[in-house]
Amino acid sequence: FNTAVQQFIAADKVIIANPLWNMSIPTKLKSWIDAINVAGKTFKYNADGSATPLAPGKKIVHIQATGGKYAGQDFGTQYIQMMLKFLGATSITKIGVEGMDHFPDQAPAIIHHAIAQAQAVATQF
Repeated sequence: FNTAVQQFIAADKVIIANPLWNMSIPTKLKSWIDAINVAGKTFKYNADGSATPLAPGKKIVHIQATGGKYAGQDFGTQYIQMMLKFLGATSITKIGVEGMDHFPDQAPAIIHHAIAQAQAVATQF
């Protein structure tokens, strides 16, 4: 746990890549998020019970592959964005690789579009 927390605290930029599994994220990614959410290290509780991030200003790129098309409205995307904003992320860019199961004939175009989007994001990340 301490290694994951220290790596997260030290990073200015974080890239998360995952598949969407059953409308959620893989268990290892959930475990990592749980590991980096540590009161007193990555956030603190205030007197009124609210929380303040202790790892502010991080830039995040979230790459997620899904069989269907969800346009970022799936639970996996929402959860990752909520948790990282809670820790202080100020910029979260989503690259969705969506629809390859639903539209297998479009898979090469979907991949090509995602690669082009990743290249564009990388120039500003």
